[in-house]
Amino acid sequence: LGWFLSDNASNQTLWQFPSTNLPANSHLVVFASGKNRRTPGAPLHTNFRLSGGGEYLALVLPDGSTVASEFPTVFSAASQ
Repeated sequence: LGWFLSDNASNQTLWQFPSTNLPANSHLVVFASGKNRRTPGAPLHTNFRLSGGGEYLALVLPDGSTVASEFPTVFSAASQ
């Protein structure tokens, strides 16, 4: 199983990445659009949307419970 993204601290397995390989020091763009698109090689979209005012966001390991990285309750474009 792959890694997960979630905007809900009590449901860490909200959206799972499709099988994909990334070279070292590379990145992958995922849109939090609510469109739920997981086709490898195509633009990826989560099944949830992020509020422009900010909310929780986590990257979760394949075990479904270990948070690798998270933005606590509030993130916003203004704070970046």
